[in-house]
Amino acid sequence: MKILHIANFGFNKQGAHFYCTDRKISAGLIENGHFVYDFSFRDMAPMGTIFKTKKLGANWANKEVLKVVNNIEPDLVLIGHSDLMSPDVLRQIKESYPNTKIAFWYVDPLYLENKLDFVKAFSPYLDAIFCTTGGEYLQKLKQPHLSVAYLPNVGHRNVETLQQFSNANTDKTFIFCGVVYKEPEREKFLKDLADALQQGHVNYQYYGCFEQPGVYGKAYYKVLSETKMGLNYSRRNDVTLYSSDRIVQLTGNGLLTFSPRIPGFEKLYTEQEVVYFDDQFDLAKKIQFFDQNPEQAEKIAKEGWEKTRRSFNAKRITQFMVEVTFKQPLSEDYEWSHEVYA
Repeated sequence: MKILHIANFGFNKQGAHFYCTDRKISAGLIENGHFVYDFSFRDMAPMGTIFKTKKLGANWANKEVLKVVNNIEPDLVLIGHSDLMSPDVLRQIKESYPNTKIAFWYVDPLYLENKLDFVKAFSPYLDAIFCTTGGEYLQKLKQPHLSVAYLPNVGHRNVETLQQFSNANTDKTFIFCGVVYKEPEREKFLKDLADALQQGHVNYQYYGCFEQPGVYGKAYYKVLSETKMGLNYSRRNDVTLYSSDRIVQLTGNGLLTFSPRIPGFEKLYTEQEVVYFDDQFDLAKKIQFFDQNPEQAEKIAKEGWEKTRRSFNAKRITQFMVEVTFKQPLSEDYEWSHEVYA
Protein backbone atom coordinates (compact mmCIF):
# COMPACT_ATOMS: atom_id res chain seq x y z
CA MET A 1 0.00 0.00 0.00
CA LYS A 2 1.17 3.55 -0.76
CA ILE A 3 0.87 5.96 2.17
CA LEU A 4 1.39 9.71 2.26
CA HIS A 5 2.29 10.63 5.85
CA ILE A 6 1.87 14.35 6.52
CA ALA A 7 3.23 15.27 9.95
CA ASN A 8 5.60 17.60 11.80
CA PHE A 9 8.83 15.71 11.28
CA GLY A 10 10.89 18.55 12.70
CA PHE A 11 13.62 18.84 10.08
CA ASN A 12 14.40 22.26 11.56
CA LYS A 13 15.29 20.59 14.88
CA GLN A 14 18.33 18.89 13.31
CA GLY A 15 17.50 15.54 14.91
CA ALA A 16 17.06 16.84 18.47
CA HIS A 17 13.60 15.22 18.61
CA PHE A 18 14.49 12.00 16.81
CA TYR A 19 12.44 9.97 19.32
CA CYS A 20 9.14 11.72 18.53
CA THR A 21 6.06 9.90 17.30
CA ASP A 22 5.99 10.88 13.61
CA ARG A 23 9.08 8.94 12.57
CA LYS A 24 8.12 5.91 14.64
CA ILE A 25 4.75 5.73 12.87
CA SER A 26 6.44 5.90 9.46
CA ALA A 27 8.91 3.21 10.53
CA GLY A 28 6.11 0.95 11.75
CA LEU A 29 4.18 1.31 8.50
CA ILE A 30 7.30 0.42 6.51
CA GLU A 31 7.88 -2.63 8.73
CA ASN A 32 4.34 -3.70 7.84
CA GLY A 33 5.31 -3.70 4.17
CA HIS A 34 3.95 -0.33 3.04
CA PHE A 35 5.60 2.40 0.98
CA VAL A 36 5.59 5.63 3.00
CA TYR A 37 6.19 9.12 1.61
CA ASP A 38 6.90 11.59 4.44
CA PHE A 39 5.79 15.20 4.05
CA SER A 40 6.67 17.69 6.80
CA PHE A 41 4.04 20.42 6.46
CA ARG A 42 5.60 22.75 9.03
CA ASP A 43 8.99 22.53 7.37
CA MET A 44 7.62 22.91 3.84
CA ALA A 45 5.41 25.93 4.58
CA PRO A 46 8.26 28.44 5.20
CA MET A 47 9.76 27.46 1.83
CA GLY A 48 6.73 28.96 0.09
CA THR A 49 7.43 32.59 0.97
CA ILE A 50 10.42 34.90 0.96
CA PHE A 51 9.57 35.76 4.57
CA LYS A 52 10.17 32.13 5.64
CA THR A 53 7.13 32.03 7.91
CA LYS A 54 4.84 29.03 8.31
CA LYS A 55 1.53 30.89 8.18
CA LEU A 56 2.37 32.90 5.06
CA GLY A 57 3.68 29.80 3.34
CA ALA A 58 0.83 27.48 4.29
CA ASN A 59 -1.09 28.12 1.06
CA TRP A 60 1.92 27.06 -1.00
CA ALA A 61 2.42 23.94 1.15
CA ASN A 62 -1.23 22.99 0.67
CA LYS A 63 -0.73 23.08 -3.09
CA GLU A 64 2.39 20.94 -2.69
CA VAL A 65 0.34 18.31 -0.84
CA LEU A 66 -2.04 18.07 -3.80
CA LYS A 67 0.90 17.71 -6.20
CA VAL A 68 2.26 14.82 -4.14
CA VAL A 69 -1.15 13.15 -4.05
CA ASN A 70 -1.51 13.52 -7.82
CA ASN A 71 1.93 12.04 -8.37
CA ILE A 72 1.68 8.97 -6.15
CA GLU A 73 -2.12 8.45 -5.73
CA PRO A 74 -1.80 7.05 -2.19
CA ASP A 75 -4.12 4.41 -0.79
CA LEU A 76 -3.95 6.23 2.54
CA VAL A 77 -3.24 9.82 3.51
CA LEU A 78 -2.22 9.82 7.17
CA ILE A 79 -2.05 13.19 8.91
CA GLY A 80 -0.36 13.89 12.23
CA HIS A 81 -1.27 17.26 13.78
CA SER A 82 -0.44 19.65 10.84
CA ASP A 83 -2.85 22.33 12.03
CA LEU A 84 -1.82 24.76 9.26
CA MET A 85 -3.16 22.44 6.60
CA SER A 86 -6.37 23.47 4.84
CA PRO A 87 -9.41 21.19 5.12
CA ASP A 88 -10.12 22.11 1.51
CA VAL A 89 -7.08 20.05 0.52
CA LEU A 90 -8.72 17.01 2.09
CA ARG A 91 -11.96 17.78 0.26
CA GLN A 92 -10.13 17.90 -3.05
CA ILE A 93 -8.34 14.62 -2.31
CA LYS A 94 -11.66 12.92 -1.55
CA GLU A 95 -13.25 14.30 -4.71
CA SER A 96 -10.36 13.32 -6.98
CA TYR A 97 -9.53 9.99 -5.32
CA PRO A 98 -12.67 8.63 -3.63
CA ASN A 99 -10.99 5.31 -2.84
CA THR A 100 -8.18 6.98 -0.90
CA LYS A 101 -8.65 6.78 2.85
CA ILE A 102 -7.72 9.73 5.06
CA ALA A 103 -6.83 9.21 8.73
CA PHE A 104 -5.60 11.58 11.41
CA TRP A 105 -3.53 11.03 14.56
CA TYR A 106 -3.09 13.34 17.53
CA VAL A 107 -0.91 13.00 20.62
CA ASP A 108 -1.77 16.21 22.48
CA PRO A 109 -4.43 15.90 25.19
CA LEU A 110 -8.04 16.26 24.02
CA TYR A 111 -9.04 18.15 27.15
CA LEU A 112 -7.35 21.22 25.62
CA GLU A 113 -10.47 21.61 23.50
CA ASN A 114 -9.60 25.14 22.34
CA LYS A 115 -6.86 23.55 20.21
CA LEU A 116 -9.22 21.18 18.38
CA ASP A 117 -10.91 23.53 15.91
CA PHE A 118 -8.71 22.33 13.06
CA VAL A 119 -9.51 18.69 13.87
CA LYS A 120 -13.23 19.47 13.67
CA ALA A 121 -12.63 21.21 10.34
CA PHE A 122 -10.79 18.14 9.03
CA SER A 123 -13.39 15.67 10.29
CA PRO A 124 -15.90 15.71 7.37
CA TYR A 125 -13.17 14.29 5.14
CA LEU A 126 -11.64 11.78 7.56
CA ASP A 127 -12.21 8.03 7.74
CA ALA A 128 -10.55 7.60 11.14
CA ILE A 129 -9.12 9.60 14.04
CA PHE A 130 -6.56 8.22 16.51
CA CYS A 131 -5.78 10.01 19.79
CA THR A 132 -3.72 9.31 22.91
CA THR A 133 -6.73 10.35 25.02
CA GLY A 134 -9.53 7.88 25.68
CA GLY A 135 -12.95 7.95 27.30
CA GLU A 136 -15.47 10.76 26.97
CA TYR A 137 -13.09 13.19 25.27
CA LEU A 138 -12.39 10.65 22.53
CA GLN A 139 -16.06 9.74 22.12
CA LYS A 140 -16.92 13.41 21.47
CA LEU A 141 -15.05 13.15 18.15
CA LYS A 142 -17.17 10.25 16.89
CA GLN A 143 -19.31 10.94 13.82
CA PRO A 144 -21.44 8.54 11.74
CA HIS A 145 -19.01 8.48 8.82
CA LEU A 146 -15.75 8.07 10.75
CA SER A 147 -14.20 5.78 13.34
CA VAL A 148 -12.34 7.10 16.37
CA ALA A 149 -9.89 5.04 18.38
CA TYR A 150 -7.40 5.31 21.19
CA LEU A 151 -3.76 5.47 20.12
CA PRO A 152 -1.16 4.25 22.62
CA ASN A 153 2.12 6.10 22.73
CA VAL A 154 4.42 4.50 20.19
CA GLY A 155 7.75 2.85 20.93
CA HIS A 156 10.42 1.49 18.61
CA ARG A 157 13.26 -0.89 19.37
CA ASN A 158 15.72 1.16 17.29
CA VAL A 159 14.82 4.38 19.11
CA GLU A 160 14.36 3.17 22.69
CA THR A 161 17.62 1.21 22.68
CA LEU A 162 18.70 1.23 26.33
CA GLN A 163 18.24 -1.54 28.89
CA GLN A 164 18.68 0.37 32.12
CA PHE A 165 17.34 -2.46 34.27
CA SER A 166 20.62 -4.30 33.63
CA ASN A 167 22.91 -1.26 33.83
CA ALA A 168 24.95 -1.25 37.04
CA ASN A 169 26.86 1.92 36.13
CA THR A 170 24.27 4.60 36.85
CA ASP A 171 25.08 7.75 38.82
CA LYS A 172 21.51 9.00 39.35
CA THR A 173 18.71 7.22 41.14
CA PHE A 174 15.74 9.18 39.80
CA ILE A 175 14.95 11.83 37.16
CA PHE A 176 12.06 13.90 35.93
CA CYS A 177 12.18 15.63 32.54
CA GLY A 178 9.37 18.11 32.04
CA VAL A 179 8.00 21.61 32.38
CA VAL A 180 6.03 23.18 35.25
CA TYR A 181 3.78 25.22 32.86
CA LYS A 182 3.19 27.80 35.64
CA GLU A 183 0.62 25.46 37.16
CA PRO A 184 0.61 25.76 40.98
CA GLU A 185 -0.53 22.19 41.64
CA ARG A 186 2.15 20.74 39.39
CA GLU A 187 4.80 23.02 40.88
CA LYS A 188 3.82 22.02 44.44
CA PHE A 189 3.89 18.33 43.53
CA LEU A 190 7.43 18.56 42.16
CA LYS A 191 8.72 20.77 45.00
CA ASP A 192 7.23 18.50 47.67
CA LEU A 193 8.76 15.50 45.93
CA ALA A 194 12.17 17.18 45.74
CA ASP A 195 12.05 18.04 49.44
CA ALA A 196 11.12 14.47 50.38
CA LEU A 197 13.87 12.98 48.21
CA GLN A 198 16.45 15.35 49.69
CA GLN A 199 15.41 14.34 53.18
CA GLY A 200 15.66 10.70 52.16
CA HIS A 201 19.14 11.27 50.66
CA VAL A 202 18.02 10.10 47.21
CA ASN A 203 20.19 11.20 44.29
CA TYR A 204 17.67 12.83 41.95
CA GLN A 205 17.70 15.40 39.15
CA TYR A 206 15.05 17.50 37.39
CA TYR A 207 15.44 18.72 33.80
CA GLY A 208 13.40 21.47 32.12
CA CYS A 209 12.01 23.03 35.30
CA PHE A 210 13.10 25.06 38.34
CA GLU A 211 15.79 26.82 36.29
CA GLN A 212 17.29 23.52 35.16
CA PRO A 213 17.76 23.33 31.37
CA GLY A 214 15.91 20.74 29.36
CA VAL A 215 17.77 17.97 27.56
CA TYR A 216 17.11 16.76 24.02
CA GLY A 217 18.53 14.41 21.44
CA LYS A 218 21.78 12.69 22.39
CA ALA A 219 21.98 14.67 25.65
CA TYR A 220 18.58 13.30 26.71
CA TYR A 221 19.69 9.75 26.02
CA LYS A 222 22.89 10.33 27.97
CA VAL A 223 20.77 11.33 30.98
CA LEU A 224 18.58 8.24 30.55
CA SER A 225 21.68 6.04 30.31
CA GLU A 226 22.91 7.34 33.67
CA THR A 227 19.65 6.79 35.55
CA LYS A 228 17.80 3.94 37.26
CA MET A 229 14.31 5.40 37.62
CA GLY A 230 12.10 8.03 36.00
CA LEU A 231 8.77 9.79 36.45
CA ASN A 232 5.88 9.73 33.99
CA TYR A 233 3.83 12.77 34.99
CA SER A 234 1.60 14.70 32.57
CA ARG A 235 -0.10 18.07 33.00
CA ARG A 236 -3.30 16.25 33.96
CA ASN A 237 -3.35 12.68 35.19
CA ASP A 238 -7.10 12.21 35.65
CA VAL A 239 -8.03 11.76 31.98
CA THR A 240 -8.80 8.27 30.69
CA LEU A 241 -5.68 6.61 29.25
CA TYR A 242 -3.89 9.92 28.58
CA SER A 243 -0.15 10.10 29.07
CA SER A 244 2.58 11.97 27.28
CA ASP A 245 5.04 9.88 25.27
CA ARG A 246 7.35 10.01 28.27
CA ILE A 247 5.82 6.66 29.25
CA VAL A 248 7.43 4.82 26.32
CA GLN A 249 10.67 6.81 26.51
CA LEU A 250 11.15 5.63 30.10
CA THR A 251 9.79 2.08 30.01
CA GLY A 252 11.16 1.49 26.51
CA ASN A 253 14.66 2.32 27.73
CA GLY A 254 14.36 0.05 30.75
CA LEU A 255 14.05 2.61 33.55
CA LEU A 256 11.87 1.75 36.51
CA THR A 257 8.94 4.02 35.70
CA PHE A 258 6.65 5.68 38.24
CA SER A 259 3.21 6.86 37.15
CA PRO A 260 0.12 8.34 38.80
CA ARG A 261 -2.99 6.18 38.64
CA ILE A 262 -4.27 7.39 35.28
CA PRO A 263 -7.85 6.13 34.71
CA GLY A 264 -7.78 2.91 32.69
CA PHE A 265 -4.00 2.82 32.44
CA GLU A 266 -3.63 -0.54 34.18
CA LYS A 267 -5.12 -2.11 31.04
CA LEU A 268 -1.90 -0.97 29.33
CA TYR A 269 0.66 -1.42 32.12
CA THR A 270 0.03 -3.56 35.18
CA GLU A 271 1.49 -2.97 38.64
CA GLN A 272 4.12 -5.57 37.75
CA GLU A 273 5.31 -3.34 34.87
CA VAL A 274 5.25 0.21 36.28
CA VAL A 275 5.01 1.55 39.83
CA TYR A 276 1.79 3.47 40.48
CA PHE A 277 1.59 6.10 43.21
CA ASP A 278 -1.18 8.08 44.91
CA ASP A 279 0.54 11.42 45.60
CA GLN A 280 3.99 12.98 45.84
CA PHE A 281 4.60 11.61 49.33
CA ASP A 282 3.63 8.07 48.34
CA LEU A 283 5.90 8.46 45.32
CA ALA A 284 8.86 9.56 47.47
CA LYS A 285 8.43 6.52 49.73
CA LYS A 286 8.30 4.16 46.77
CA ILE A 287 11.39 5.68 45.17
CA GLN A 288 13.28 5.19 48.42
CA PHE A 289 11.98 1.63 48.74
CA PHE A 290 13.11 0.60 45.27
CA ASP A 291 16.42 2.41 45.70
CA GLN A 292 17.02 0.13 48.68
CA ASN A 293 15.64 -2.97 46.93
CA PRO A 294 17.39 -3.05 43.55
CA GLU A 295 16.38 -6.61 42.67
CA GLN A 296 12.69 -5.75 42.90
CA ALA A 297 13.30 -2.54 40.96
CA GLU A 298 15.09 -4.44 38.21
CA LYS A 299 12.27 -6.99 37.93
CA ILE A 300 9.53 -4.39 37.43
CA ALA A 301 11.69 -2.27 35.11
CA LYS A 302 12.41 -5.29 32.92
CA GLU A 303 8.72 -6.25 32.82
CA GLY A 304 7.83 -2.70 31.77
CA TRP A 305 10.52 -2.72 29.09
CA GLU A 306 9.24 -6.03 27.75
CA LYS A 307 5.64 -4.75 27.70
CA THR A 308 6.60 -1.68 25.66
CA ARG A 309 8.64 -3.81 23.26
CA ARG A 310 5.87 -6.38 22.91
CA SER A 311 2.65 -4.35 22.95
CA PHE A 312 3.46 -0.75 22.07
CA ASN A 313 5.92 -1.16 19.23
CA ALA A 314 5.40 0.87 16.06
CA LYS A 315 4.74 -2.14 13.84
CA ARG A 316 1.89 -3.42 16.00
CA ILE A 317 0.29 -0.02 16.58
CA THR A 318 0.37 0.99 12.90
CA GLN A 319 -1.10 -2.39 11.99
CA PHE A 320 -3.98 -1.50 14.31
CA MET A 321 -4.32 1.95 12.69
CA VAL A 322 -4.58 0.45 9.22
CA GLU A 323 -7.14 -2.13 10.35
CA VAL A 324 -9.40 0.51 11.92
CA THR A 325 -9.07 2.94 9.01
CA PHE A 326 -9.95 0.30 6.41
CA LYS A 327 -12.62 -1.27 8.66
CA GLN A 328 -10.82 -4.61 8.73
CA PRO A 329 -11.33 -7.11 11.57
CA LEU A 330 -8.78 -6.55 14.33
CA SER A 331 -6.05 -9.15 13.89
CA GLU A 332 -5.03 -9.12 17.55
CA ASP A 333 -6.56 -8.68 20.97
CA TYR A 334 -5.13 -5.19 21.42
CA GLU A 335 -5.08 -4.05 25.04
CA TRP A 336 -6.87 -0.82 24.05
CA SER A 337 -9.44 -2.28 21.61
CA HIS A 338 -12.27 -1.36 24.02
CA GLU A 339 -11.56 2.25 23.01
CA VAL A 340 -12.52 1.84 19.34
CA TYR A 341 -15.72 3.60 18.32
CA ALA A 342 -16.53 2.54 14.76
